[in-house]
Amino acid sequence: MKKRETNEQMERQQPCYYPREGASTIVVFIHGIVEGPDQFLGLMKRSSELGFASSSLLLPGHGGTGEEFARSSRQQWLEYVNAEIARYKKNYNSIILVGHSMGSLLSFLTYMESPEQIIGIVAIDTPLYVRVKGRALRNNLKVGFCKEIPESDPAHALLEASSVAPCSILTYLSWVPRMIDLFCLMKKTREVLPQVSIPTLVFHADDDELVSASSVKCFERTIPEKYLQLVHLKESTHFFYGNADWDLLYYTFSHFLQSC
Repeated sequence: MKKRETNEQMERQQPCYYPREGASTIVVFIHGIVEGPDQFLGLMKRSSELGFASSSLLLPGHGGTGEEFARSSRQQWLEYVNAEIARYKKNYNSIILVGHSMGSLLSFLTYMESPEQIIGIVAIDTPLYVRVKGRALRNNLKVGFCKEIPESDPAHALLEASSVAPCSILTYLSWVPRMIDLFCLMKKTREVLPQVSIPTLVFHADDDELVSASSVKCFERTIPEKYLQLVHLKESTHFFYGNADWDLLYYTFSHFLQSC
């Protein structure tokens, strides 16, 4: 994929809402930092097939330029998610939150802020603790500076998930406060996990290049066992999922929605 095509793809990423006639529950999908909602299209379709309404959010500062992202903040992200969830609470009896990466952190924090009507959380590749591998650095450098990334390149999965357009080195440096925001959200989420009292489905990619395995241990240590279901995706990374893992994710996700 060429850089011009990349920018156009990122600008096309928009929040989606799929109502479902007669649905009393909506599944709300929340993406991670510099990511976008398009990564959830398959799971949204599956939710609809199961009779649920679904919605994907686009966080402030995302879906545009690096400068716009730099001007956003964790407070804006939290306020936006809380406002969207409050809006859906007026139209639906119950809500299931689904997050990837930082979106999982926002899901837990939103639940703790206003738990009413939230009946389940699906957390995918949640960075409670981070361990950045060399592969992650290489992939990000390719997305930021390579003019073309073939689909066979591991960096292509990151490119597909991203909604913030590549920018200059100086602009990337201005993202530092946003990375600090991410670590603040991680810390806050770790603090509130013992208070979780709804069914929680956690997916962890065993070959994740960003999320430390300590995150899994933290979930096991903090969320009461009766609420926690943990699934390991043995052939997956933070952005790429092996075929067998996709099947497992879809199957477990579907069963979880129906059991909430």
